Amino acid sequence: MFDAARARGLYVSLSDGWTYLNAGHRAQVPEKVSSAVSRAFRAAPLQANGVDGDEGTAVGLTRGDDYVAAARRAVADLVGSRPECVVLGPNRAALLSSLATVMPAKLRMGREVVLSRSDEPANIDPWVLAADLYGATVRWAEADLTAGTLPTWQYSDLIGWETSVVAVTAANAHLGTVTDVRRIADQLHAKSRGWLVVDATAVAPYRTIDMAAWGADVVVLDFAPLGGPEVGAMVVRDPAMLGELKLVEARTGRHSTPDPDALAARRLAALERGAVSPGLLGAVPATVDHLASLDEAATGTRRERLAVSLPGAEDYLLGLARHLVDGLQGLGGVHVIGADGEGYGSSFTGSDRVPRVSFLVPGLDAAFVGARLLDNGVVAQVVGLEDSALFDQMGVAEMGGAVCVALAPHNTRFDVDHLVRVIGGIV
Repeated sequence: MFDAARARGLYVSLSDGWTYLNAGHRAQVPEKVSSAVSRAFRAAPLQANGVDGDEGTAVGLTRGDDYVAAARRAVADLVGSRPECVVLGPNRAALLSSLATVMPAKLRMGREVVLSRSDEPANIDPWVLAADLYGATVRWAEADLTAGTLPTWQYSDLIGWETSVVAVTAANAHLGTVTDVRRIADQLHAKSRGWLVVDATAVAPYRTIDMAAWGADVVVLDFAPLGGPEVGAMVVRDPAMLGELKLVEARTGRHSTPDPDALAARRLAALERGAVSPGLLGAVPATVDHLASLDEAATGTRRERLAVSLPGAEDYLLGLARHLVDGLQGLGGVHVIGADGEGYGSSFTGSDRVPRVSFLVPGLDAAFVGARLLDNGVVAQVVGLEDSALFDQMGVAEMGGAVCVALAPHNTRFDVDHLVRVIGGIV
């Protein structure tokens, strides 16, 4: 069972007196994670010979190499994959850019890329640039501008045999509306050999990710919104699928023939444009362990503990989100984006939303509202035109932007009530 008081005690940083409701933008770092970073930066240059022998450390490697391998295992546990399928990088935008630029065969003239207007720029821009470079046509899935959802029925018309890539987010980062990824995957794989690329960043802090159940070919995510380091990860369904990409790989000897596993490893390494500090990667396992330990009664493997801990935490946070929506709507002068009167609260369930809520105060810029919140000790994210393609479509930017509340395990009912009181003082 999720214990909110215990979870709050895992974040030493909360003692500074601020109320943090901006987990989607700059999540608070649990003490377990910050300690792991400190240890990893100190130990990364040390030789690993004779240390962690149970891990099978190879001769000549450093502890930093161990941290890289451990990070791959942690990411694999988080998404339900294998370590050899994991690519690490500075963030998901850089990894997607790296992937898109080595796909000339899949993005050539005559091929199509299907994107969504409900996605963040990080999941749109790399594909638009690559399609423009190689000649592919970009087709757009439109969002329901009333609820902020992404209707999946439209993909039956958007996807055809010439579709090479479909990129979607598993959930909108600012509204929390969840996409039916599996339905899109079924439509794509029934009509073409295209890849489904899923941005899982917004759901990873709240739900267990099952890459196979989604039918995804590639999954990307950032660790900062999970309370982790500034690190991104990309997971491919099978390293063999990278064989059709135009990768610049390290060459073997003239007459040598690499085994398939070594070749797959080199292909993954070719996508890692620029090494990530082992000190940061040393905190990735601690981040996943933190999520897996939110329910202290959870037992078993890390993957099994995630499956127990995350649903309980999400149920608790969805309750806070419903309380927030009710409080804001009760003020009368606040517009909760995606809300439809009282129906929004009843539809804010675990089946179709994660605990993210965005609102605006008509007549006031979001920057002003955000500043008033800061004056009263509340930290929330101010979302502008450059941050959300969906809000651009909704006309939110023309109304001065929006304030996004992204809940984390350390948040409480008091935090929500404090924000509502502050907003009530300015409407």
